[in-house]
Amino acid sequence: MRRINVEGPHGRISCLRGEPGSARTALVFVHGINGAAAEWSSVAGCFADRNVVAVDLRGHGESEPGPEYGAADYAADVSAAMSALDLTSAHLVGSSFGGAVCLALAAANPDRIASLTLIGGALSIAGGVDVEAAAAELRRLGTETFLAQLAPASFGPDATAEMVQELVRSAAGRDEAVVERVLRAALTSDVTAEAARVRAPALVLTGEYDQTCSPAVGSVLAAALGTECRVLAGLGHLAHIEAPRQVAALVAAHLDRVEVRGPSGTSEGS
Repeated sequence: MRRINVEGPHGRISCLRGEPGSARTALVFVHGINGAAAEWSSVAGCFADRNVVAVDLRGHGESEPGPEYGAADYAADVSAAMSALDLTSAHLVGSSFGGAVCLALAAANPDRIASLTLIGGALSIAGGVDVEAAAAELRRLGTETFLAQLAPASFGPDATAEMVQELVRSAAGRDEAVVERVLRAALTSDVTAEAARVRAPALVLTGEYDQTCSPAVGSVLAAALGTECRVLAGLGHLAHIEAPRQVAALVAAHLDRVEVRGPSGTSEGS
């Protein structure tokens, strides 16, 4: 995948893009908070038959920061990237808070979104974490140490140390004030209203060992979208990093079903 920079609502939005040329509907990947587009490389590599794009959301990766970091703000970044890359429609795949971003985009632009696959997502985790305590710990430890302490909980028991270390490396060096604003926005977000407006067929995947958005939380999200939550045995919150081929196969099967029956068909699992 090669890096392309486009103009977003508040400065540069950086993307990784596969070789364009396929006539099939494009596939756009959206990371969660403190992630980056590069974490999708292994999954994206399984889709040589499609145009694939992974977006660095504002304040992440090589994209510039912005004034706000809510789901709708990030959705505007993804929308801008799609427009700049001439993607009139796309299937969206989002991990963690990236799932909320996908919901916000699908609710606001239903005609542009062919389907959703949400991995380790939630309608909201507000109230589940002490936001002020988390922000204070971030300021006390600094970005890299803070994220290094959190990272292991994002994986299942069989994840390698390299996976954890790479996650920390990808987020290290970011401005602490930006990280705090990102954290506050995600921990207080609620996309229940957006989910109610989504028409695109959805698939929800949740790791068996997800400590951030548990299978029970994933089931609530799936119910709101009229679909099922598939629990991935042995995996944690970032299943697409732990088992990219398994996740890619599930995504591919979902896209095939959607494209056979059309995006207005009944949602997966209903």
